[in-house]
Amino acid sequence: MDRDQKFWLCGWGMVLTFLLAVIIACTINSFDRRDKWDKAVSNGADPMVATCALYSADTSTAICTILAQNRK
Repeated sequence: MDRDQKFWLCGWGMVLTFLLAVIIACTINSFDRRDKWDKAVSNGADPMVATCALYSADTSTAICTILAQNRK
């Protein structure tokens, strides 16, 4: 293998390693968030309120706004 081939092999290896690390981090984060939701609901929290508390930054749903207004 010449230098050019080694360079591109190393470059693509770093890109694939980075993408794999991002995928693993996202998977761990989603499992952790789901576990928090399960614990909150099993301890008596309203499922919709728990969903809005954990996932409201990801989605802007109207139900979260309605629930927040009804809580006042």
